[in-house]
Amino acid sequence: RILEPIAAAAKRGGGGAFAAPRVAGFVAGLRSAAGSSSSSPSRIGGFFRCDLVPSSARFRTDHRAPHLARGIAASPHLAADNAADAKKKADDEDAKTPGAADPTDPTDPDPDATTHAFQAETRRLLDIVTNSLYTDKEVFVRELVSNASDALEKCRHAHLAKGEDPGELVVAIDVDDEKRTFTISDTGLGMTADELRENLGTIARSGSKAFVDSMKDKDAEGNKDASASASSTAATNIIGKFGVGFYSSFMVSDVVDVYSSVGDGVGNKWSSAGDGTFALSKCEVGEGDGKAPKRGTKIVLHVKEKDKTIAASKWAVESTLKKYSAFVGFPVLLNGKKTNDIDALWTKKASEVSDEDAAAFYRFVGGAMDSPAFRLHFSADAPLTIRALLFAPSENPEKGFAARQLESDQSGLSLYSRRVLIQGNARGLLPPFMRWVRGVVDCEDVPLNISRESLQDSDLIRRLGDIIAKRMIKHLTEQAKKEPEKYAEWYAKLGVFLKEGICGDQSYLYKDLLVPLLRFETSAAKDEKKDDAEDKDAKKTSSKPPQSSLDEYVSRMPEDQKAIYYLVTTGGRKQAEASPYLEAMKAKGYEVLFLYAHVDEFVMQHVRKHKGKDLVSVEIADVSKDGDDDDAKDDKDKKKKKKKKKKDESHTGPSLGEKEMTALCDWFATEALPGRVTGVKPSARLVGSPALLTGHEPEAMRRYRMMLTMMSDEETAGKLNDLQNSAALELNPSHPVIRAIEAARNSDDDGLKKAAKLAAEQVFDNARISAGAMDDPREMVGRIHELLELALPKSKD
Repeated sequence: RILEPIAAAAKRGGGGAFAAPRVAGFVAGLRSAAGSSSSSPSRIGGFFRCDLVPSSARFRTDHRAPHLARGIAASPHLAADNAADAKKKADDEDAKTPGAADPTDPTDPDPDATTHAFQAETRRLLDIVTNSLYTDKEVFVRELVSNASDALEKCRHAHLAKGEDPGELVVAIDVDDEKRTFTISDTGLGMTADELRENLGTIARSGSKAFVDSMKDKDAEGNKDASASASSTAATNIIGKFGVGFYSSFMVSDVVDVYSSVGDGVGNKWSSAGDGTFALSKCEVGEGDGKAPKRGTKIVLHVKEKDKTIAASKWAVESTLKKYSAFVGFPVLLNGKKTNDIDALWTKKASEVSDEDAAAFYRFVGGAMDSPAFRLHFSADAPLTIRALLFAPSENPEKGFAARQLESDQSGLSLYSRRVLIQGNARGLLPPFMRWVRGVVDCEDVPLNISRESLQDSDLIRRLGDIIAKRMIKHLTEQAKKEPEKYAEWYAKLGVFLKEGICGDQSYLYKDLLVPLLRFETSAAKDEKKDDAEDKDAKKTSSKPPQSSLDEYVSRMPEDQKAIYYLVTTGGRKQAEASPYLEAMKAKGYEVLFLYAHVDEFVMQHVRKHKGKDLVSVEIADVSKDGDDDDAKDDKDKKKKKKKKKKDESHTGPSLGEKEMTALCDWFATEALPGRVTGVKPSARLVGSPALLTGHEPEAMRRYRMMLTMMSDEETAGKLNDLQNSAALELNPSHPVIRAIEAARNSDDDGLKKAAKLAAEQVFDNARISAGAMDDPREMVGRIHELLELALPKSKD
């Protein structure tokens, strides 16, 4: 191969005396290299470039032949000829192109340059791959099992392409603690001596990647037959791509022996201690130590003493197999027992997966004890190739006996690539509020680093996570419509995560998708339940009032209702229905959302508007002028409202006059409650309650202030407590208690005047309690005792 271009160059050069020096110079260099080399002739190979006349004739020698290079360069004939050739070539170029070549132009080729290959210290490179590439030593099991799986996939494809039966395809692992050995074998195609040398003797040479590339080439040719389809399937199932996984075995072993046979009765052995060298030899074929399998490959790791608990322990190896290789596409046996009993359900069609299998799979991958409430089985080929099986737990995974807290950037998903685990609780895959999602995502497009332990393209991971998150939210929305009762039960336990997403979604990627998933009880729920109970044909309802979405609420709103109203109360439904703030809404016939959780108020502040309607707390809403009689559609509405007004007056009695109320409000503010309120005024929205508080701090803010008060010094705590005195008071002019206080304060009896002041203070505190604005109700106890003493007849004793 080397002499052919020389002969051609000599012929083109004219032969005779002109060519002889060139051939002689080359031969001299060849002899110099051969004479000074102590290694095999194979060192004379191909990457050192030498120019001959004419300049188009070139040959390359390997960087591993420095002696050859020096011999050629030392030839006086070749040196002289090269100089002459270079001058002639430069003259020719000058004649063709105006101006000389620019030496500063990186694209301008240098005719005198020689091309060399990078050199690597093999032992050092192997040391890096062995000791610095992987974080955990246990991953050697994953790498070897993946290699074995690829070997079986190639074997399956080769036999199917020929229409033959591939026979039993299995990965068998045997560990011996006493002998300190780890043995893994497969029934794949096996390797010849040359293939052992090429595949194992060349670091980063991936036979699996070469196989995948060849399959892609077949598909590119446009083959549409069964073999082409099989090729595509085989390429999809191949795991390996880097060509370094095998060398992870040196992390835990002193010596690695590889026995292989292609089924021709000839066995080959490859052996290395990971020191940069390896040995090849023949071996017998058959069962037992030191023999190659009839067809396939057997790898024996002679485990280091310090690593026997990792590589020679059945329990440790089994744990690693279940962690990384539980879903390999072929049976994996450990000391004769199958370890991968659970199928990779995400690779199947949703219709092929039963509820029982899905529940077992959910418990396995999620480490859960409950059953999933909902499951989402989907696949996509664009923009990313995704196969996923996702679950919504029926119980809050952060509460209960099996509670487990994830780190802020962790998800509940296991990320796989071609059935091999890349990351458990994959980081950065889902937004934090979706950490409750459990399941598996298998993406072939995930950019892995060479150790397969971390991901490289964070932007692609964000895209993948965005697809998964939105698909899961969409699935919940569909299930909420399809099975509202089941969804309501799920929401009661895990709805807090959705609320977290609304409040914490700073990028507003998911808020609009999450709002329709919110559920609340409403003031109308109890009435609906009562009507159902009175209906003889109505079905039995649950003991818990039904919940409503914001969409459903808006669909029931009267035309004159301007906003979506909500009431925050942590005391449950009874407390909500007893709230004075609800009275005006009932009078108007407006439905009100009941918010029982502390976080709900923050949620409403983040939502703000839905379907064009503002979300407004009933504590600040004034609906007294909404839907006045002048705006009524017909006389029927007018009569209905007048009837309602008369009913309310019959319940409370006649109202105090305007002058009386002005004087009473002034007395409340200056004498009864000096410094405790910002103002007192008559109320047009109260019906059955004597008073209500307005302008007070929200429930959530009050709790936050109380927490700060406990953490502050006396001066700061006093300032914080003053914040609760920033509310105003509204009085019901027609309520008996208010009319009685007005009469008592104008009495000449000092006892009645005292009682009026005590009653006014109690009315104020009652309003604070109804508003959830009282920090310590014990301050009322003494006053209540005084009122009881004044109200009850005194004892004769």
